[in-house]
Amino acid sequence: MHDIDSSGQVSFNPDGSFTVIRTESDERGATAAEPTQTLPPAPGGDPLMELRGAHPNIERNAEIMEYIRTCGLSSWYERPYNATCRYVYLAPGTSCSQTLVYLNRDVNEREDHDSIVWVGLVDRGEELPVEASDPLASLSVRYPRVMENPAVEAFVREDRPERWGEVFENETTVQVYLIAENVTFRELIATVESGAVTGVTALDERHLAINKTEALAIAGEDVSPAAQLVDIHLRLKDGRVVWMVSYTDGPVYTSIPVDAGEAPAPGEKVSGFAAATAAGALLVPATALHWKRR
Repeated sequence: MHDIDSSGQVSFNPDGSFTVIRTESDERGATAAEPTQTLPPAPGGDPLMELRGAHPNIERNAEIMEYIRTCGLSSWYERPYNATCRYVYLAPGTSCSQTLVYLNRDVNEREDHDSIVWVGLVDRGEELPVEASDPLASLSVRYPRVMENPAVEAFVREDRPERWGEVFENETTVQVYLIAENVTFRELIATVESGAVTGVTALDERHLAINKTEALAIAGEDVSPAAQLVDIHLRLKDGRVVWMVSYTDGPVYTSIPVDAGEAPAPGEKVSGFAAATAAGALLVPATALHWKRR
């Protein structure tokens, strides 16, 4: 009969459970491992055990571990920061007044041991701002030639548009529009035919016969007071500039066109309208009439 020594190894899992791998060795040095045993989280949950299971790299960070030893850990939670990182907030026990927060990269921490970017302290209940997403990221993927156009580049650089959309004229032609609403409503429309940019037009509501406020008032006459505005943008149609104002009223979606005047002459116009010819091309007769269509 041989004497047997036993030992075990514990690893924490993301769901708060932990896995025990027990090994045994006899007096001759032979070892054998028992089948892996996974135990469920303790009733009520242990926040430190759960944190270790989800983010084992905290064990490698002296600042985080010192905070837990000093302040305890009553709970923890995550908030997204951007597409590749997230904040992890550690709420203390009763002995500390501040919450520890660290920025963590979204990686497999059992393979990448350098996931923690930085560590800091915030007041209880305070949350750090998230990184603003790039509103034109999907545009760059869908229409890379549009984003490479010099006039579009100038508009993006100077006006910082916050949204974009597309309107198909036919199977091969599409109007891609970028909208910047700062002091005034400004929109750039790129006409794309078979993937190539064939024209760029920059529009400023100050140079239109009907501005945004007036267009909303006109369109609002055709919807109920309960209707919710969901979108407004400019479109080039049959030589005219048209406001497209869209509402939802319960399950009903309504899009109302409001004529804004004659379209400017064809050609590329940079967003600043610095050239006199560009500015002049955007002026329309003050007597231009608007029109509505249900």
